[in-house]
Parts: sequence; structure tokens; C-alpha cells
Amino acid sequence: MSQFGMQMPGGGRSRGPSPDVYTALMCVGTICMIAAVALLWFAGSKLAPDGMPLKVHDTNPSTRIQLPN
Repeated sequence: MSQFGMQMPGGGRSRGPSPDVYTALMCVGTICMIAAVALLWFAGSKLAPDGMPLKVHDTNPSTRIQLPN
């Protein structure tokens, strides 16, 4: 069979799984999402009471949000 160039199935070099385009896009998307969360955290810390972005604003309508200069 070797004279006709026939090969046995599975006789080639086995390669492990390698990252593809979708893996790269997932990594880029994850990095962008982390950057967006960080930017929102910094912006929220400027507006939130006592500088804590997770703290809730007072519901009293007489109090107003004051933006820093």
C-alpha cells in the first residue's frame, strides 16, 4: 500500500487544541468589559455619597446631587 501513498488513519501527528478567532474575540470582549466596569466605578465614586459607588442616594427630594467642579 505504501507504493500508492496510502496512509493508515490516525497515523499522522496529533495536535492539541489551539486557540482560534473566537477565543481571541472572547478575550478582547472580556478585557473591554473589565475596562468599562472600572470606568463606571470611577465615575460612580465621584457621584455617590461618601465616595462609595455602591451606596444608595437619599430618597429625600429636597436633597440634590452636587457635581464636583
